[in-house]
Amino acid sequence: MFNMETLWYIILWALLGIYILLEGYEFGAGMVYLLFARTDSEKRKVIQSIRSIWDANEIWLVAFLALAYLVFPDFFHRIYEAFGKWFYVFVVAYFVQLVTQNLILIFFDRPFRKILDWVYGLANFVIVFIIGVFISNILRGNIGADMQMFSQNFSPFSPRTGYIDWFVLLFVLMLGLIILMHGLGWLIHKNRDAFGRKLKFAVMRLAIVSIPVVILLVVAIYFIQKDSFRQFLLYPALFIFPILMISSLIGLLMIRTYSNDNKGFLLATNLFIYFWTGFMILLYPYLIYFHRHAKGVSIFETEFHSLKEYYLQWWVIGIALLLIGYSILVFKYHKGKALAAEAG
Repeated sequence: MFNMETLWYIILWALLGIYILLEGYEFGAGMVYLLFARTDSEKRKVIQSIRSIWDANEIWLVAFLALAYLVFPDFFHRIYEAFGKWFYVFVVAYFVQLVTQNLILIFFDRPFRKILDWVYGLANFVIVFIIGVFISNILRGNIGADMQMFSQNFSPFSPRTGYIDWFVLLFVLMLGLIILMHGLGWLIHKNRDAFGRKLKFAVMRLAIVSIPVVILLVVAIYFIQKDSFRQFLLYPALFIFPILMISSLIGLLMIRTYSNDNKGFLLATNLFIYFWTGFMILLYPYLIYFHRHAKGVSIFETEFHSLKEYYLQWWVIGIALLLIGYSILVFKYHKGKALAAEAG
């Protein structure tokens, strides 16, 4: 039955999903820069292709944190306690990624640019890795002040786990492949030349790798959280999302046959949307899943104890609408400048 808690749940995770989707262009392209751009000409094309992207998507991440703090305070405090230090590393990596991206263009012909290339590429990998660590531990319920950084035993049967173990690495691999294909799709869309055709081969190879990884991840989730599939069993129509995800992967396998270079980008975008929707379905109605003997955090356990707190929820919607309006204005402004620059 649809209720207010479910609505806030959808809005909360949609905000984070929008952030990852919109920044995925840049993170994925940064990974492509290190892995597939071999020549100086190709590297310059990667940087120039993402410089026109609107760079204010952090607003969606801030909105996610603000909504978690206001509507699900127990959840916010739990994730801050568990991932506070990780978030600081994320901010540093994001800052490094942004600065080195601009320094590469400024010092493109200098010998030390090779160092900037590695720092820039690795910063994007670190960002994606931290996002994957956060999401996978939320799904498994690996949250606690006494948690170690690394698992003492990477065996799936070990009762002692850490923030980084076999399941987390598998989840990070899947998320990294999706974001990498997302970046490749954007670069193919922006570079309809020999470089773009070269990147189509990369998409095909990654799509082939992704199919068994998806299967392994589904088996792993069932192994650690059998109850997470209950929504799919209660409402079989929800199976349309994993089916569409696999369909998107199959579509990416045939990217070289498409005359429209936009199609690969759209398929990569849809791939993430279906992946993220599946995550939301698996997690519901929890914000943090239970893990072995640890208690999870359900959306129904976060109650508003006063009328003032109830109305505070609607302030969040008002602020969200203002942020969306601000986002549209900034996007149109930067898009206009980018078009003017291309015309010049």
